[in-house]
Amino acid sequence: MYQTDFTPDEFRARRSRLCEAMGGKGMALLQGAPGPKGSEPFQQFKDFYYLCGIEAPRAYLLMEGHSGRTTVFLPPASQVEQQSAKPVACVETARVVGEKSGVDAVLGWADLAQHLSRPAWVYMPFEDGEIGAVNRHHAVSWAASQAADPWDTRLTRAAQCIETVRRRFPHLEVRNLSPLMDELRLIKSPSEVRLLRRAGHLTAVAMNEAIRSTRPGVMEYQLDAVMRYHYLAGGARDRAYNAIIAGGGNSFYGHYSENACPLHDGDLVLVDCAPDVGYYVSDIGRMWPVNGTYSPEQRAIYGFVVEYHKVLLDLIRPGRMVAAIHAAAAERMRAVLADWEFGTPAHREAARAMFDFRGHISHCVGLTVHDGGLHYSRPLEPGMVFSVDPQFRLPEEKLYYRVEDTIVVTEEGLENLTVEAPLELDDVEKLMQEPGLLQAFAAP
Repeated sequence: MYQTDFTPDEFRARRSRLCEAMGGKGMALLQGAPGPKGSEPFQQFKDFYYLCGIEAPRAYLLMEGHSGRTTVFLPPASQVEQQSAKPVACVETARVVGEKSGVDAVLGWADLAQHLSRPAWVYMPFEDGEIGAVNRHHAVSWAASQAADPWDTRLTRAAQCIETVRRRFPHLEVRNLSPLMDELRLIKSPSEVRLLRRAGHLTAVAMNEAIRSTRPGVMEYQLDAVMRYHYLAGGARDRAYNAIIAGGGNSFYGHYSENACPLHDGDLVLVDCAPDVGYYVSDIGRMWPVNGTYSPEQRAIYGFVVEYHKVLLDLIRPGRMVAAIHAAAAERMRAVLADWEFGTPAHREAARAMFDFRGHISHCVGLTVHDGGLHYSRPLEPGMVFSVDPQFRLPEEKLYYRVEDTIVVTEEGLENLTVEAPLELDDVEKLMQEPGLLQAFAAP
């Protein structure tokens, strides 16, 4: 229940920045996660954890904009299931909770109402909290699907909380907290980068094991299994999101998730998976030949994507705009394309179309694999973490190629957090000649 990755002072600094952004007359109110219905370990909502580190079900966090004073409202011990020898986070352990999180006060649920009678406005998340593999985009999409179902008229948990606040305190203006949190989470601290570096290392180590273990006949889910083994053995909670293990034509669907097909001789397999290390994640993408050797067509297309990737990495540095990096990379790659041999004119034209795509520098990465934050709207700054993910697509032939790494912007340029996974095609083929974990389970 009590994390050790961040100090109370770091949590105080985060809350102070949020209070400054809110303004003097407002407050921020966040719900903690309700807890699992079954026997799964508890995970906290990501924004809640970011601000205080308290891992307790059905907690509430209230911050006063003018003073920065922070109060956590917890259930009594009778409402909290004891699952370890550590003292549970509840009203009765207020002193321990305050010491670990740096909050100013710990009170019971019933005390929250009197605190909400004072402010002019309150910031609350408009979407359900990010938890596990669920990011804000997922929460919004899920709520939209629910709203479209005429037989499901429930409010989401976040909407229900807002409705309760508005009903009990009609004078309060409710504002959306999520944009402020996205801004706050955009620049990672050294402590966050340390966790992201560990996640990136485990990501690459597990990817290498998947490469070694690939053979014709291996099931997609078996590559998922060998990666999860390394995540768990390396100290991660588990994988951060459902793995993409897409052999052959499945790779055309960029977020393929069934992972239930055998891998076939002559096909490529696209793999994208990463662990959860102290709530922080990573992201990676590699494609390799099931039989251990890229065909001429595969080598031409994937090799071009890898070259594009290396050019993008070379251009990233603080002070540059993402749009300028995309434009400079396209200019460099035009010269590469002139001498690059493709199997067909259609492949060459699909490669040329990559110059117009402005998503090769992709989403932010942090507490979720698709983190909030608008890194493309301003000059890059040290501490920004995002994926670099050039993509080749030819729908007419159902071809989709990509390669992805997670990087952090530094004062000098960047640090590639997943660099230990091989990028060069020859290095991938060489690694595939080594015995992998799955071979230990082969029938004698």
